[in-house]
Amino acid sequence: MNSDAVLLVSHGFQSHYELGFANGLASNGVPVVLLGSDTTLASRLHPGVTLKNIRGSQDSRRPAWRKARDLVLYHLRLLREVWRHRHGTVMIIGMLRPEWFVGILEGLLLRLIARRLTLTVHNTLPHDRHTATMKVIYWLIYRIPHMLLVHTTSTAKALVEQFQVSADKILQVEHGLNDAVERLPLTKVQAKAAIGADPSRPAFIFFGYVSQFKGLELLLDALDIRPDYTLIVAGRCSPDEYGNNMRRRLEAMAARKQLVWFEGFVDEDIIAKAFAAADAAVLPYRHIDQSGVLLLALSLGVPAIATRVGGFLEVVNAHNGLFIKEATGPGVAEALDRFVQERDRYSSESVVQTVEHLAWRHSIRPLVQWLADGGRAPQEEMRGS
Repeated sequence: MNSDAVLLVSHGFQSHYELGFANGLASNGVPVVLLGSDTTLASRLHPGVTLKNIRGSQDSRRPAWRKARDLVLYHLRLLREVWRHRHGTVMIIGMLRPEWFVGILEGLLLRLIARRLTLTVHNTLPHDRHTATMKVIYWLIYRIPHMLLVHTTSTAKALVEQFQVSADKILQVEHGLNDAVERLPLTKVQAKAAIGADPSRPAFIFFGYVSQFKGLELLLDALDIRPDYTLIVAGRCSPDEYGNNMRRRLEAMAARKQLVWFEGFVDEDIIAKAFAAADAAVLPYRHIDQSGVLLLALSLGVPAIATRVGGFLEVVNAHNGLFIKEATGPGVAEALDRFVQERDRYSSESVVQTVEHLAWRHSIRPLVQWLADGGRAPQEEMRGS
């Protein structure tokens, strides 16, 4: 086993993120062994990335017994690969449930085996699970790796202030761009017509899994106030009371021809068309540390309308979007109106220019340098964190 190679453990986390992270390292001369799954975008991996598909299928339609068997086999294979790579660096870039097992028990075992262990912190606590119990679990999780990687200053600050993590145990690596989705050479009129939206009306996109922390109901309230605006939704609703309520409201909106909804799994072709048709992406989130959706929109030249939370404050500016002043239905409606009045000043090219420096091959370089410097020396005991 090449001890210089990084062993990348994604746990099947977001195939586009997995691709960008692995290719970013490899394009900077760092050999990567990626422990992937059937969802890994294998054909797009850099030649410097070696793929080992140890997780296999993540099909939710599998019977329960097969899911359990596959998960047990996956974790056994993971331990085998980490043992083989024990003299190198192991990077965990996603988290599986239950966290008390994957994050704490398995995390401790990986720490004992690997020479260096890092964990990427996407959000300090899981979305919609900001409980005292979860805070204790993650307080323990954050003490296990040698280094924590974060994508925003707000995440680093939260780790220090809320979880008492030492600042020298945190490495900030800006979130790279999702370059797997093609930017289409269509005008807004052409793109809106292609997806069945009224070309004469402003269109706003809400992208991704519909969960309560994303505040979709605020956007729907705003569109009740502004019925002459079109909403594009690409994603499915959570299977809980909130998701069911959002589904009913979206169905009613579709019935009055105010909605274009791509429900369920959305492939890259549809994603490209949906964003090409949108005048702006709306992110009325209640909380967020960093957002791949925001960077996807900006990389495709689509301005953002976002709440003043978390990592949004570090990315959204006067050149690529605007902020929602008040997180209410009328507040979102006011932001939509303000954007429509100013939208001519947001050219697609100028929006893209605000994030070009975040291509993975550039944004990953602090991590490449950390690796080149030998990383943080492992300690005999996990103290001082």
